[in-house]
Amino acid sequence: MRTLGVVAAALGAGNPVVGKAVFRAKCGGCHTLKPAGTIARSANAGPVLTNKRETVSRVMNQLSGNAGGLMPTFVRKLTAKQISDVVAFVVVASKPGAS
Repeated sequence: MRTLGVVAAALGAGNPVVGKAVFRAKCGGCHTLKPAGTIARSANAGPVLTNKRETVSRVMNQLSGNAGGLMPTFVRKLTAKQISDVVAFVVVASKPGAS
C-alpha cells in the first residue's frame, strides 16, 4: 500500500471522469454503483457501493489488497494512474445522492 499511495500522491488527484470508464470496464461486474450504471453480475459480487460514502484511503486499501477482504489486488493489473482515477470516481460516486 505504501508504494501505491506514494505513486498516487505523486500523480495528484485522479480524474473521476476517466475513473468512471475504468470502473465500468474493470469493477462493474462485481460492484453495483448507480452513477457508473453498473450492476454486479459476478457470483462473487462485492458490496454495493451506491450511497456507501467511500473514502480515498478505504478504496486505495481495497485496490491494493491491503484491506484483508476477499477483493483481489489491482496493483499490476491497473496502472497507478488508472487506480488514482478509479479512486477519485468511487469517492465522488459513492456519496448519497450522486448520479
